[in-house]
Formats: sequence, C-alpha cells, structure tokens
Amino acid sequence: MALYLVVHSPRPDADDGSPAPPSRLTALARALGGPGASPRWLRAWSPDLHDDRIFSLWEAESAAQVQTALARYGFLDHLEAQPLQVREWGPEDVLTADG
Repeated sequence: MALYLVVHSPRPDADDGSPAPPSRLTALARALGGPGASPRWLRAWSPDLHDDRIFSLWEAESAAQVQTALARYGFLDHLEAQPLQVREWGPEDVLTADG
C-alpha cells in the first residue's frame, strides 16, 4: 500500500449557489477508517482560517482508489481533490542513510 496526500481545493464553480450533496463522513469513517480497510482514510488537516484547502492522508493501492472512495461518500464534494503519492521520511532517515 502507498500513502496518498490529497489536496482538497475550492472548485472554481463553488460560488454558483448550488448546494453540495451531504457528506457521509460517519459512514466513511466506519467503513474506511480502520485497520484492513482499502483504501484507508488515516487523517485530515485544516489549515488556518485564511486557507480554504483541506488535506487528507490515505493508504491505498492507487490514486483512483482514493478518488472512488471520495466520490462514494461525498467527502468534501464541494472541493476538487488531487491525490499525490508520498513517502514519509525525516531527520532519522537522513542520518541513517549517511551512515
């Protein structure tokens, strides 16, 4: 399984006055939030009040699998979603690689 960071950004047509369908967030959390789920929703972050984007982290086999889950549950339907495959690393990894 790979990690996908999804950047949820406002849609250009977001101010057209059309109501977005309700998100089935509780159902998504139950179905895709636990061990063994595929794809698996791991976490979401909301930046400060001056940034309309939201970020979510998923474990999945493909970006398409994440997109399908987002659509199925209406997760942040009012935003565009761009899944990016990422690899987590930090200072310890750098120091280990340097020997």
